[in-house]
Amino acid sequence: MPYFNYSLHATDAAAASFWERRAFVNAWWAIGRDDERWTPPHYGAFRRDLNPRHNAHLARLGAALVHVEALYRTGVRRARTDQQEIPLTSVLEKPLAAAVALFDPRRGDDTAYLSALKLADDAEAFERLYDHLAEALSDAGLSRLVGPVGLSPHLGRGLLVDSWDAWPPQHTPTNPPYLPELLERRARVGQVGRLYEVAVGEESVAAAAAQPFDVGRLAGELRPLLAAAVDDSGGFAPPDAAEAAYLLRASGPGAFGGLAEVGGAPVGFVLLAPDAAGRLRATRGGRPLWGRAALALGGARPASAGRLLFGGVLPAWRGRGVGSGLWAWALAAARSRGWRTLTIGPLWSPRRRQSPVSDSPSQSTAAAFLLGRGALARQTYHLYEWSF
Repeated sequence: MPYFNYSLHATDAAAASFWERRAFVNAWWAIGRDDERWTPPHYGAFRRDLNPRHNAHLARLGAALVHVEALYRTGVRRARTDQQEIPLTSVLEKPLAAAVALFDPRRGDDTAYLSALKLADDAEAFERLYDHLAEALSDAGLSRLVGPVGLSPHLGRGLLVDSWDAWPPQHTPTNPPYLPELLERRARVGQVGRLYEVAVGEESVAAAAAQPFDVGRLAGELRPLLAAAVDDSGGFAPPDAAEAAYLLRASGPGAFGGLAEVGGAPVGFVLLAPDAAGRLRATRGGRPLWGRAALALGGARPASAGRLLFGGVLPAWRGRGVGSGLWAWALAAARSRGWRTLTIGPLWSPRRRQSPVSDSPSQSTAAAFLLGRGALARQTYHLYEWSF
């Protein structure tokens, strides 16, 4: 489809008016809606998370909302009058690219993040988005861009590069097949991630050495456990209180966890949540009023699958069976809720700066743990890097 008269709109998230933020969300949503396998986020939560006044994690990141639109002709038709036929052409504006640029001052280097990326199949729209970001970030003294990532790089980062026929679980990236080709015109692959799935089954498991706990504690005195669980191979800062609170909020109201203790001291945990992807797709993310009502009414309906979002053991206690006990607790909890499958990840390969990413990247310790317990590797994701 030929586009013309491209226009780019950029605004500081902290200074954005209600109308500017609404225009960005509408553009971002319209691009995502064109993907038939898109799992939308919760519309109300997404709008709230993009407002620094309601998201302390975003407030200190120096976020910028950027989107690109262009005009296109819908086609030519002819109107008949008594004397002649008159050609009529409709011209409409269409959003083609949208992203949030983030800079995390906790990194202490020259890296920015490309977050919440949505792209239509139009190379020029991406080029305009990228050129704007490269110039703006260079002026700010930055020379490297990593993405796509979520509003936190610890939840939902990467770009799907295969298995486009599979429905993506919640909290995993989803995108059309043309996106990797668009990004790889300018970027190099920095890391490879895989999603893992395990069938919960009916068999009994060994007694689980964990107990339920208030997951809100992960943003407080248990935050060292959360820091031990997140993947920092890309140089991402461990969650502080504001980011931990955002991660827990984004995990959803149904999130719950198990805590392992030794001598009364916490040494490991797992955080699980029902996979609400199907419900979000069916209700269009709760954007229409009927969808919002359906989400509220459907909250009591049991899910058939679950997500293990975070899990980890303090370094001093690894290799002592704590992880196996937490895994047993997670499977038992999934079984008690009627989940048929449990998905984990994406889990990321160790980052290699000097050599290209191979088709068979080295496994992380967590991936080896899961494969040894019957999990299957599913979708593959790439995390990209740009230098300018």
